[in-house]
Amino acid sequence: MLTVGFREFKSLFSSIRSIVIIVVLFGVIIGSARLVRQFEAPLQELGLGNDAYAMGLMLLLILAAPLFVTSLSHNIVNKEMDTRTIRFLATKTSRSNIILGKFIGSFLFWAVCITVALLLIIPFSKSFSIVNLVQSIIFVSYFVGLTLFLSTIIPKPSLSMFLGIIISIALPVLGLWSAGTDNLFIKAVGYVTPYFYYMQEESNNYYAYFVAFFPILFILLSIFIFRKRDL
Repeated sequence: MLTVGFREFKSLFSSIRSIVIIVVLFGVIIGSARLVRQFEAPLQELGLGNDAYAMGLMLLLILAAPLFVTSLSHNIVNKEMDTRTIRFLATKTSRSNIILGKFIGSFLFWAVCITVALLLIIPFSKSFSIVNLVQSIIFVSYFVGLTLFLSTIIPKPSLSMFLGIIISIALPVLGLWSAGTDNLFIKAVGYVTPYFYYMQEESNNYYAYFVAFFPILFILLSIFIFRKRDL
C-alpha cells in the first residue's frame, strides 16, 4: 500500500501538468496575498484581519480544487487498467491496498501543496492556522476520493477526464447554489457536496469536518467495485 502510495505521490510531482498547476496555485496565492495587503486596514476594520489571507486560499480551493484534482488524477486507476500494469500491481499486493495506496499518494500530494501554500502566506499574515490547514486538506480530500471513485468505475481515461471536468464545474455551481435557494432538489444535491458544510456561518464551522466522511465512503465504494472487476 505504501509503495503504491509513494509511487503515485512521486508521479504526481514529476508530471508537467502538476508543475503547471503548482506554479499557478502558488502564483495566485502570492498575488492574492499582496492584493489583500493593500486593503489591510479596511479588512482590519471589518474584523477579518490576518484571516483574509487564509480566506483567499480557501476561496481559490473552493473554485478551482475540483478542476485541479480532476485534471491530475482522473486516470489514477483506469490508466493502470488501460496499460495493463494493474496485473503487475495485483501480483504484488491486494486490490484494497492498490486503491488505498492510490488515494494516499494523491492525498499526500495535495496536503503538501496546501501546507506549502499556507507557509508562503506567513510573511504576509504573520501567522499559521492549523485549523485552516486541516479544513483545506479535508475539502480537497473530498475531490481526491471522488476522482478515485470515478476512475474506478469508468474504464476509459478519456471518458473519466470528460466526466471529471463536467462534474468539477457542476459541483461548485450546484453546491454554492444550494446555499441560497429554497429549491428542494438543489438543496438535496448540496448535502452531498462539501460546499453546504463549508458555507455554514458558525465561527469555528465544525460542519466542515463532516466532509471527511465522504472520501472514506468513496474509498470503500472503490474497493468494493475494484474487487469485483476482472483484470
